[in-house]
Amino acid sequence: MAHVPYEQRWAAARKRFEAATAKHRAKDAKAVAAALNGDVALVKALKAGDAVHRAGTTGDEAAKDLVAAGKDAVKARKAYLAALAKALDEDVAGRGDKAAAAACERAMKALAKDLADLEAAIGADADRAKAQAAQAEKDAASAERAQKWWEANINGALARAAAGVAKVRAKPTPETYNELFPALARDLATQLAAAKALDGLRADPDFYRRKLAPWAGQGGDGPPMSVPPDYTARQITDLIKEFATVCKGVVQLVGGR
Repeated sequence: MAHVPYEQRWAAARKRFEAATAKHRAKDAKAVAAALNGDVALVKALKAGDAVHRAGTTGDEAAKDLVAAGKDAVKARKAYLAALAKALDEDVAGRGDKAAAAACERAMKALAKDLADLEAAIGADADRAKAQAAQAEKDAASAERAQKWWEANINGALARAAAGVAKVRAKPTPETYNELFPALARDLATQLAAAKALDGLRADPDFYRRKLAPWAGQGGDGPPMSVPPDYTARQITDLIKEFATVCKGVVQLVGGR
């Protein structure tokens, strides 16, 4: 919902008050006119609140500024209404006009309510800003937990991949190789898919996920997802070397956060 400037709302309230009391005030009531125009401090406070909205400030900073503007508005309102009420009372009392006194009293009550509504609006906006700050803090904590969870999982997947690479290098046979793939690559690919929800990665995790795809493929039995029984140690060593190179890239991706 768009912000209706506090100052604009006050101008409308003052205009209603002036219209309601115009015919009940003496034309030469200089004290009343001076009191009506004594809203400089009030307008200043309201302008300060409006400035927060114009600047687009949010969170704790906005809440702090709005609370300050609200306090200044309360202080200015008390002084303004007291001076205005005194001037009006003296004016109508001096003329002995009971009808004017009753009308001015009603107008003063309406004006006081308009100002109370304004102060409540500033307070509500400050509360919303505080809620924004609290939510931002909650979101940041949640994001930090998600990051730690992801790092633990992908580091675990990388550790299993490193152990698998070492195992195949020590015994480069089709049986040893096929025990590990495609599960080993799919484990890493799953964590890289989850990384898309995180910020601050040095590279697109999909880049490495695509590189892992040949080892983590969903169909077929051919290399490098699995190798036939007649694959030589050299062929298997070459495949595991390529896989290890992709894993090194993933290590850099994780370490770059």
